[in-house]
Amino acid sequence: MSAGAATPAPPASLLRAAFAPPREWGSLEHEVVNPADKEAVAWVCGLLTTGRADLYSQDEADLSLLPTLARTWMLRGQQLKLRAPGSPNAKRSVSAATDLGEGVTRWRTDERRSSGQFALTLIACANRSNARSRVAVLLIDNAPAHRLGKTGRLRQLMNVLRGRVVLVYLPAYSPDRQPEERLWRQWRPNVTHNHCRAAIEELIQDSDAWFERQGEHPASIRQMLGISPVLSTDRLAA
Repeated sequence: MSAGAATPAPPASLLRAAFAPPREWGSLEHEVVNPADKEAVAWVCGLLTTGRADLYSQDEADLSLLPTLARTWMLRGQQLKLRAPGSPNAKRSVSAATDLGEGVTRWRTDERRSSGQFALTLIACANRSNARSRVAVLLIDNAPAHRLGKTGRLRQLMNVLRGRVVLVYLPAYSPDRQPEERLWRQWRPNVTHNHCRAAIEELIQDSDAWFERQGEHPASIRQMLGISPVLSTDRLAA
C-alpha cells in the first residue's frame, strides 16, 4: 500500500494476483468472525495470544475542500475566515489500518470510498503480517464496501488470500468498539477542521504529513487509540 496515494479503485486483475500462502500454513478455522460467536472469538484470541496473528483496526474518513467547522479560540476583532470551495466540492477518502499491538499505521488516499480501496488496504495488512509468518486479523465495521458476498471483488480477494486473513465484523452502530475512530478524532482537528486549503492536493499533503508524524511515535498511536501497554485480547470479546 503506497501511503497517501490518490489512486482509483484497483482493476479486478490486481485482486486476482498470486498471493498463495505457504503450504505449511494449512487452513484457518474461520474466515469471518462474529463477536457474538464466543467460540470463534476464543479461536481468534488464541491466534493473537500465541503470536500467530496481528490485530488491526481499520476504518475510513473523508477529506473535503469544504472544511468541517469547529469552535476555536480567536482574538477579538480577528475572526478566522474560511474559504468556501464552491461547486463542485472536491473530496477524497482516506483508509487507515493500525496494528494495535505495535502502533504501526498504514494508510492510503483514494478518489472515493469503495470495495477497491478496502481491498488494497486488506492486501497491505496481509502482506505485512504474512511477511512475519502471521495472519492479519482486521476489526472492521459493516460499511457496504466491507461486506463480503458470494461474488464480487472482495469475495475474489478473500478467495485468493484464504488462510492469510480473518475479518471481524463489529456490531452495527458501535463506533465505541472501533479503536480507529479515536485516531480520526485526533486527525480531524489537525487536518480537516477549519482548514484554509484551496486545493485538494494540499489537503492530502496535510493528511499524509500528519500520519508520517504520528508514525515516528508508535507508542503515542497506541495511547491515542486507548490501547494498554500490553495488548489485551479481552477487548475483542468485551
